[in-house]
Amino acid sequence: MILQDWWHSTLLSRQFSNCPPLTRDLRCDVLIIGGGMSGVMAAAEFIGTGQSVVLLEQNILGGSSTGRSAGFLTPDSELELSQLMRRYGVKGAKELWEVPCRGIDLILANVRTHDLDCDLIRQDSLFLGIGGSGRKDVASEVESRRRLGFASTHYDEAALRRVLHAEGYTAAVRYSDTYGINALLYVQGMKQVLLKNGIQVFESTEVREIRDHTARCHAGSVTAGAIIVAIDKMTRAFDPLADQVFHAQTFLSISEPLSDAEVSAVFPGDHFQCWDSTLVYSYFRLTGDQRLLLGGGSAATTFLRHAYTSPRVIGRVIAGLRRHFSALRRLHFIQYWPGLIDSTRDLLPVVVRPPGHDHLHFILGAVGLPWAAFSGSFAARNVRGVAAADDRRYYRYFSDRRHFFLPAGLERVIGKPLLFSINNAWAKYYQVDRRNRLPEQADDF
Repeated sequence: MILQDWWHSTLLSRQFSNCPPLTRDLRCDVLIIGGGMSGVMAAAEFIGTGQSVVLLEQNILGGSSTGRSAGFLTPDSELELSQLMRRYGVKGAKELWEVPCRGIDLILANVRTHDLDCDLIRQDSLFLGIGGSGRKDVASEVESRRRLGFASTHYDEAALRRVLHAEGYTAAVRYSDTYGINALLYVQGMKQVLLKNGIQVFESTEVREIRDHTARCHAGSVTAGAIIVAIDKMTRAFDPLADQVFHAQTFLSISEPLSDAEVSAVFPGDHFQCWDSTLVYSYFRLTGDQRLLLGGGSAATTFLRHAYTSPRVIGRVIAGLRRHFSALRRLHFIQYWPGLIDSTRDLLPVVVRPPGHDHLHFILGAVGLPWAAFSGSFAARNVRGVAAADDRRYYRYFSDRRHFFLPAGLERVIGKPLLFSINNAWAKYYQVDRRNRLPEQADDF
């Protein structure tokens, strides 16, 4: 395997406009910093409004976390529905589940409206249980979906083998209205849409600092009435809100194309996007050209402070997949790449406006493409003043003042990797948010 992001390889067959870096001083109504899924979806909200908009990205649009993702468009990211039920109860879980569902709808609407070529594939989700604990996790997910009125199909071990030719899985739950996508092609396609609609886009442009209404870069600046910051890997030198996020590290790999016989040997009927019930879970799906996309990691490398690029971790994930699927034992994986996923301490996004800075809005730690899509749209609609009244409930869910198991200040004692790993595990398996109903304050969005 070579160390290379497959999604970047797919750009070679496409024609996208080159957006040079910013080298002058500009003024506009709205500045968006960050050209991943959140930033692009925020920018799209201003199409047709008559407001002048500038989008700055230090890489190419989608070149960071968005363009390294597995492209799963499913409401599940790090938190299953049953885990949201435990934390927030029926009403809260349903409200939060609406967030990624609406994010998926926003992405689909853009693909269809603008005829974007981004390998969008309808793929039902299949959550796979491993062992006795995995069987219980699946049962809990099925019950949660029943209580909230969401359709699903439950497979026991024998029934599962009829839809997925694999060994070692003890149960599964299936649900629909989920998709796979090449997120890098999607974001680059949306770049063309933004440009055609008068939005100025500058790539290879890093914002060094924000002072009042002005963002300064190496060779230029942008002064704006409102600024939306949607970047990942933020440092504290850029803004103290960086304390709210840390990256979890995963790995992805892509195979050579499967033959029709190999595809049928794994997926005898419908093709699924799958992930398992382990703490550091493995996940996989087919791409449009019948390559197998496989991701996963290890407990030792998930919360490393710096990127780890050895193929050993993904090699063990590949070996694990082959144990489940005997038909894939000779399948060769050609490329692999690490992904650093910004996450908050409880795995839900932070979308805030810092006190005393009404013009400045931050989107942090939106794990999963649908969550990121909604968060960008949500921030932009609030900047425009057109957000629906019932969306005000998300101010409190996404506040940086919500309850976390361990406070950010403890980082100085135990370090940021340990702080976030403990908080993430607590939020996923134990947290109950009785104290998370924050009253609205003047400094909320």
